[in-house]
Amino acid sequence: MKKFFVLAVLLLTAACGVKPTPVVPAGPAPTLRNPDTGQGAEVILYFVINGRMVPVTRPTRGSIGVNTALSLLLGGPSYAEAADGYTTMLPPGGGPIALAPDPPPTITLPFPVARLSPIAINQLVCTAFAAMAAENTTTVDNVITLAGTDAKLPAQTCQAL
Repeated sequence: MKKFFVLAVLLLTAACGVKPTPVVPAGPAPTLRNPDTGQGAEVILYFVINGRMVPVTRPTRGSIGVNTALSLLLGGPSYAEAADGYTTMLPPGGGPIALAPDPPPTITLPFPVARLSPIAINQLVCTAFAAMAAENTTTVDNVITLAGTDAKLPAQTCQAL
């Protein structure tokens, strides 16, 4: 009986030999389908925590488009999100956002875009892609162009930073 007990302890302490690994970044998070059923759904917004861009889901009341998702993003983190440490690299919203669907789609923003940081650009682009995916919309070559009050940036893709 003592041998059985010792064997059981050895097996438990040896585990299965799998060594723990750190979190491995794998690009943008998958998007959630936003069914137009009138029931609650979620929108994915990209905020910043500890200097890294991460997806944050927010509940919504049905389907929303790219313009609304970007307006929510420009509104900044909610009180609860800010309390959890989420921030934004974007200037506060304060004007209309327009989406021109011509290839490549162009998002016109109510502020200058030429001096936005790479993280800020990715917040916009990744949030737009997530909203488009929720609507089952795709883009040619998976690129979006951002235009502001000062410039039009080259075509952008969602980059995991």
